[in-house]
Amino acid sequence: MIPSPPHGHVVLVGAGPGSADLLTLRGAAALRSADVVVYDRLVSDEILALAPVGALRIDVGKTPGGPSALQEDIHRVLIEHARAGQTVVRLKGGDPFVFGRGNEELDACAEAGVPCEVVPGISSALAAPLAAGIPVTARGIARSFAVVTARGGDDTAAYDVPFASLAGMDTVVVLMGRADLDRIARELIAAGRAPATPAALIERATCPDQRVLRAALSEIARCADEHAIASPAVLVVGPTAARGASAQAGPLSGRRILVTRPTTASAQLIAGLRARGAVPIEAPLIRIEYLESLPIESFADIDWIVLTSLHGVRGFARALTASGLDSRALAGVRIATVGPKTAEELERVLSVRADLVPQEYRAKALVAEMLGAIATNETVLFPCGTLARDEVIEGLRASCAQVRELLVYATLPQPPSAGAMRAIGHGLDAVLLYSPSAARTLASSLGALGATPVVCIGPTTAQTAHDLGFPNVHVARRYGDDGVLELLEHLLADDRAPDSTVHDPASGKRAA
Repeated sequence: MIPSPPHGHVVLVGAGPGSADLLTLRGAAALRSADVVVYDRLVSDEILALAPVGALRIDVGKTPGGPSALQEDIHRVLIEHARAGQTVVRLKGGDPFVFGRGNEELDACAEAGVPCEVVPGISSALAAPLAAGIPVTARGIARSFAVVTARGGDDTAAYDVPFASLAGMDTVVVLMGRADLDRIARELIAAGRAPATPAALIERATCPDQRVLRAALSEIARCADEHAIASPAVLVVGPTAARGASAQAGPLSGRRILVTRPTTASAQLIAGLRARGAVPIEAPLIRIEYLESLPIESFADIDWIVLTSLHGVRGFARALTASGLDSRALAGVRIATVGPKTAEELERVLSVRADLVPQEYRAKALVAEMLGAIATNETVLFPCGTLARDEVIEGLRASCAQVRELLVYATLPQPPSAGAMRAIGHGLDAVLLYSPSAARTLASSLGALGATPVVCIGPTTAQTAHDLGFPNVHVARRYGDDGVLELLEHLLADDRAPDSTVHDPASGKRAA
């Protein structure tokens, strides 16, 4: 019998305007199931990180004025991988059908007989004005708006924008117009717009390095050049462009916080920072690679299992599955975790509750409490990473316990991405460190931080930061995200941070 050909498909996913948390849930789910990811230039590293580690990543980004992938070549890549039976996620900035040529890719798949699904995304045409606090419509001021692109179908040449029609719209939003900004402004004025019409230019909307420039329409191009506003930038013209959000409410309003923990472990912290008005900058300084451990035959001779991290729990669960076992194999084995977060992960992943969680959530306290619970010559299994804490192993062995290390993940240094470095270049108000290895990567990547507060998850990480020469190191009194947020408020809330705006030369004031 001749086997049937494999059935793959393509998913066109709108990646949103820039910030990773503006990707839709449906888009994120598609990414997590991808075999191949074909992505545009402006898709962030944080979004790409959602794809499986083993997924093939293909950059087909188009650079204005530079080398770019041909649209026909993109079609060929999508079709070839789908025909090979793979799930292909085509990640496009914004929404696939808003000046994204997604319709052409959908048509190409249909013509080739390849199934194709479309997942909508948030277009920068709406997200950029909103991120700058600009309403595209407002009762009594703006009852209509238009969205246009300043680029032609070949992505290089300007095309004939319908300026006469745009003159009658209350609000005009122009995408991909930075290179032609002077011409756009002049043509709008020639079509009937007053030279003093408010205009705003939003650079890298929704990203940590977002900047907003406000000026009169007649001055916007000159001011953009003076302030080196670069693409991607969205132009808004109309009476509402003069409006802007006041400083974000919250005790950390406008504060730029560098989060160095892996993205998969930072969602709750990032949400807490944003709820307090902060601007989180995601720059994971370590990456985790789960290892294939030796098969586990049974737990008959294991008395305790010690887990000191979320990754230890996840790696141990993977090792169990790879050995053909599940949580039933743990019957009769007692489990200790370093803190409640690790205990929650254990229950979430394996539906098993920890028998021992120390009152103080750190490795030293865990060892101290275990010394009172463990019997001489009992055997402890320690699923851990390649940088396992010696204080846990040595402390348990000092009690005459037999300790077996089970390496389930590797901790590897990861320098900040280009996008993160660009955001860091706009200044930092605090850095969050969660491991000694992240502290070392921070020192090698950024060097001196001056008086910038470095907030550490615990004393071991803090000691490493001190040893590396960081002068302003702090440790939260309470373990976990809540303690870190409390400490940040204490350190930063009294002194306002500058926001990410540039000078408005028309008014002489800082813009919101």
